[in-house]
Amino acid sequence: MILAMPLRRLVQVVAAILLGAAVLPAGASGTTRQHAEWTAVAPGTAPAADAEWAAVALPVLWAAPANGGPLHGAVLRLNFDVPQPPQRQLGLLLTQLPTGGRVRVNGHLVGDIATDDEGREAMWRRPFLFPLAAPVLATGRNTVTIKIAYGDGTHRVGEIVVAPVDQLTGARDLRYFFTNTVPWIGATLAALIALFFGLLLLRRPDGLLALLAIAGVLWLVYSALLLLELHPAWLHPVLIALCSAGLGGFMAVTAITLMRLAHRRLLRAEAALWIFTAAGPTLMLATRATSDAALAGAWLVGLAVALAATLLYAGQRRLRGNAAPGGALLAATALLVLAAVHDGALTLGLPIGTDLPLLPVAGPLVLVALATPLVDRFFRALREAETARSEMESRVREREQLLKRNFEWLRESERAQARNQERQRIMQDIHDGLGSQLLSALMLVERRALSNRQVAQLLRESIDDLRLAIDAIASEEATLADALGNLRFRMEPRLRAAGIGLAWDVRGLPAELQLDPGVVLPILRIVQEALTNALKHSRARAVRVEARVDGRDADRFLRVRVTDDGRGIGDEGVRGRGLLNMRSRAAKIGAQLSLTSAPGAGTTVAVDLKLAAEPGPRAGEPSKLNTNVILEQARRL
Repeated sequence: MILAMPLRRLVQVVAAILLGAAVLPAGASGTTRQHAEWTAVAPGTAPAADAEWAAVALPVLWAAPANGGPLHGAVLRLNFDVPQPPQRQLGLLLTQLPTGGRVRVNGHLVGDIATDDEGREAMWRRPFLFPLAAPVLATGRNTVTIKIAYGDGTHRVGEIVVAPVDQLTGARDLRYFFTNTVPWIGATLAALIALFFGLLLLRRPDGLLALLAIAGVLWLVYSALLLLELHPAWLHPVLIALCSAGLGGFMAVTAITLMRLAHRRLLRAEAALWIFTAAGPTLMLATRATSDAALAGAWLVGLAVALAATLLYAGQRRLRGNAAPGGALLAATALLVLAAVHDGALTLGLPIGTDLPLLPVAGPLVLVALATPLVDRFFRALREAETARSEMESRVREREQLLKRNFEWLRESERAQARNQERQRIMQDIHDGLGSQLLSALMLVERRALSNRQVAQLLRESIDDLRLAIDAIASEEATLADALGNLRFRMEPRLRAAGIGLAWDVRGLPAELQLDPGVVLPILRIVQEALTNALKHSRARAVRVEARVDGRDADRFLRVRVTDDGRGIGDEGVRGRGLLNMRSRAAKIGAQLSLTSAPGAGTTVAVDLKLAAEPGPRAGEPSKLNTNVILEQARRL
């Protein structure tokens, strides 16, 4: 009872509107003709003088055998009286004449509507209004004849009304709105719904969105026959089958949607419904009875019964307070059921209140009822997303400030840690190198085991070691080429004083090459050791120092070469402590050290160090944190 009153009121309103289009006003001089006469003729010919006329009641429904033969012809006539010359111009309104035809009044042609022929099929749904001029009419009895041609299938002629034109115009316009404008509105609405929810479905898969998009497409298919009033004859059976498939599929999708909204998914019932839905159009095509009234009407009523059963189940769940479709959707579905029963009865030729089809009105109402909650849900989700986005932006800004403060604290902590590590490294290096050397020199001096010259030499070497450490630290602000240049500045005068020429080539070092001071210092000491050996032991005339970078990306190598033309290194040199120190320093930084020497052929000390493809942070420098990248990633969470 809760739903009964709203549904009954809604049906009454719609029925009242549709009945208003069917019940035409009749003036004092107007007459609504319910009876006429009918005779069969060959298409394009006039009835013979002795033709037999059969009485028929309007509207009349007949069926031609579906044998694919030639066109059939018929003439329909009826009489109306004009007792005196009319004061207002009269008009002739044909409420339904789907096949078209030639309309004459008292032998005068007043209308020529395109009809069926060998290559064309007519299916007019609009009403036709023809003004009747005074010379056409006669006082007393007048005769209207309609000559029609028709093909296979079921055909219909509606009521014929003669009344003043000003009275008939409003009725004609109202009928035109329901028979032509409403189908166009429904097709446009279905196309928009199918497009909108189809695109939305691509971005967010959802079962209900898919059903609504399919319903829009199916209603658009059903509307094709309503909109194409003239079409090729060969296309007519296809359009009938497509129209039936679209309507049946639409009703099936509506029933399935009701079940899904009621949180029930009966796969067997859905499969049976789809089989029954497909059976109608399939039988129509298979039997070539695409316009058979009995088959189409029974199939449509069967679909209405299935939809009504689903509607009753959904309504029962709603009355019990369970999950169920909304009241608007239930009301629209009830109207669809009534419209399907009404139009099925109309197709079967059963007497009914109005001859206007109700399905073109009920279908779009169901689409709107289905789309409204989904659209509301969509925009509600958009609003919620916008609110969440604003809240997220506010939180991200707060987190950004917090992250910036943490980053600054982290950088400062890393800088302090790097300074401590560098301090420890320098202290350890000075302790192991310069400190050990000075301690050894002190012990020898105390024992008086060194001459003044030897003491001076030890002090000079200690100063050189100290300067190397300073140069390595300074390389944090300069390049390896600069550190090597400082070494050259100190060593070249000594070599020159000993009569040794120094060739220096560091052009192969990239200007942007940056090395950790912990790497630079061992390299400088290896080069210094090699130059010192050449100065003290090689008796060379020339020494060449070369440094370059070879390769690209992950295969880059730093190559340092110290070559002299001296006497070479004997076995005692190979076993000397200087070479062991150089190998130890090379191993410490992960480099390969090789010694090439032959008696009388000079010596080459080679250091090969593999470089990283992308240089990492230098020692003593905190890791660079990309704040913008981190914040952007946080916003996406």
